[in-house]
Amino acid sequence: MDREADASSQLSPDGERAAKRRRISASPTHPPREVGLMRNLPGDKFPSFVGSASGIHFIRSVYGSVRQPQPSSGAQARTPEKDIVPGEDDYLSSEVPGATRRLWKDDEVATAPVFHLDCQDLIGWSSSYFTNWHPPYPFLHAPTVLGLFEKLQQNGVPPADTHDNFEMITVRSIMSTSLADRRQSQICSEPRIPNVLVFETYDQAIGSLQRALSRPASVCSLQAALSVQVFLVSMLRLNAASRLGGLIIRMALQLGLHRCPNRFPSFSSQDRELRQRLFWSIYCIDRLICQSMGLPLSLRDDDIDVCYPSEERHQTPCSPSDTRLRCLEFLARHSEIRGHIMELRNKSIKHSQKETDEAVAITARLTRWWNDVEDFADSEPLVLSTYHRTVLTILYHESMISLNRPILALNRSGSAYDAALQHCLGSSRFIITTLYEMLSQTDRAAQQSSAITLLWPSFTWGVWMSTFIVFHAAHSKQISHRTMARLTERSSRILLHVSRRGSVWPDACASAIQHLRAHLLHGRASDGSEGHTPQSSSYAVPLETQIPDHVGQVTAGAPTVSRDESTRLRVNMLPTNTRHRSWRQDISTAPGAPNMTRSTPSPPNDAGVKEAWNTNFGHDGDTSESGVDPFAGFDIPFWLGQDEYAGLVNEWS
Repeated sequence: MDREADASSQLSPDGERAAKRRRISASPTHPPREVGLMRNLPGDKFPSFVGSASGIHFIRSVYGSVRQPQPSSGAQARTPEKDIVPGEDDYLSSEVPGATRRLWKDDEVATAPVFHLDCQDLIGWSSSYFTNWHPPYPFLHAPTVLGLFEKLQQNGVPPADTHDNFEMITVRSIMSTSLADRRQSQICSEPRIPNVLVFETYDQAIGSLQRALSRPASVCSLQAALSVQVFLVSMLRLNAASRLGGLIIRMALQLGLHRCPNRFPSFSSQDRELRQRLFWSIYCIDRLICQSMGLPLSLRDDDIDVCYPSEERHQTPCSPSDTRLRCLEFLARHSEIRGHIMELRNKSIKHSQKETDEAVAITARLTRWWNDVEDFADSEPLVLSTYHRTVLTILYHESMISLNRPILALNRSGSAYDAALQHCLGSSRFIITTLYEMLSQTDRAAQQSSAITLLWPSFTWGVWMSTFIVFHAAHSKQISHRTMARLTERSSRILLHVSRRGSVWPDACASAIQHLRAHLLHGRASDGSEGHTPQSSSYAVPLETQIPDHVGQVTAGAPTVSRDESTRLRVNMLPTNTRHRSWRQDISTAPGAPNMTRSTPSPPNDAGVKEAWNTNFGHDGDTSESGVDPFAGFDIPFWLGQDEYAGLVNEWS
């Protein structure tokens, strides 16, 4: 209450304040754009921020434009809220206490005491990691890991209280990642992996690195921390992986990994190659996490002078590069382009790049990267596996979406919006179709060793974002509802397959997709026409006037209110002297249910309110699509450099 009073006392008179809001929202120097979300509403356990690079603005906008169905009286499906993106494990603790829950089933691990380990068993248990994860992230020296296996065969597993044994942490991370991989491939492993070789909980995985905070940084400790981070990323525990990434990056900088090792003759050739591989693995994983969570870049390109494996600039003559490192190089180059996209589209207004040619330059670089990938795949068909070629292909289309999706935050008119929508829609269809075809091939070859599994961590984010683009296109009548139904059904099947890994996010995303899909199809059936938006007495409030989550929330998505309730909330954006009553007073008298249905009101008699009514809703309360545009407006205006509107956020939050 004191904060609200202080904010109100510092603001200008209400009339001037509302006039400024209207000028800012229509100002050409501050066009509508994607913004992040600062969570600090009553009822939240802790404040947090998720940036627009994660797609949170677009997700909230689609939730706001697609009207939500009423939840059934039966069991409610676990669906991610509109304000959460896949990977935010911090928001799972209330529903799924995954940090302390046992990760493995009884039929997956052996709990009996281990008296002898066979090296061939260790190689078999870890084969999935070295087949799928080591080529893109080769931060480990495979012969050294094989030596660790031989040591375990000779000496057995060290005591559990040996927390500073970084070699054992690396082994446990490898085995835990491989064990999760086998859930998706459905390949039984006999004998079962001893539980002393895997992490029983996420807390145990992160807690094993406690000594790394006080011990001097070393390559061995950094490899152990990075192997744990790969395991967390593979399980979509991105908040935890991001915090661990802070430790990893500081250790890497202290070791000087951001400087090209070929500049220093004191390193041996093997050390130079390992340091190079270690740095680019850290770089790629960090960029993946930053984009998925919408966080600022942790590693800046202008602080790095490490050469790519095939383009050594600091050594003459250059030794021929190992072609097996080309997968890492392609990922590193893509991660650099990913960072440029984030800098272009997701920086704050004050520091964002305004050159229109920058987007064209990034598109050219992305296309050149993709041409290089195809050329290498054609010339060296045996180096990149089918799985890794598919990963690179999906990454290309994910970047096309990240580059063009922010344009959809503009008004729905003009050639730029049309082109961006078609680019996003084409890439979305390709992602869904490609992964669905891979899934179909996997089902047909489930008992074969050549079966391809969908292990890459960004597949969930890519399918999730692609499906919301399909929803947006169907709601905007750019594609038919039949096409939407087919693509979203494929998305659900992909996510259900990925959910076999044990992460809660794919299953939750599939449930949310099914809810939105059923609602859109129900709206079409009730209306009796293709693509026509059904009339309803209840719809989601646009983002700039969203009701705080603590008031009430539909499990499958955004909270809904009745038409007159949302009208009253929009009118409340006017100066105080034109309001009939305050927003908080109305909320205090409203029912506690998220859907507060009332009779549709008539346009008010007050001239100022009636003018705003017609502006926002059309004449006589018409709620056509042109009157309700969820992409127009902002949800955290102070992030856009408009600090004078911070009081607006405090007023309704």
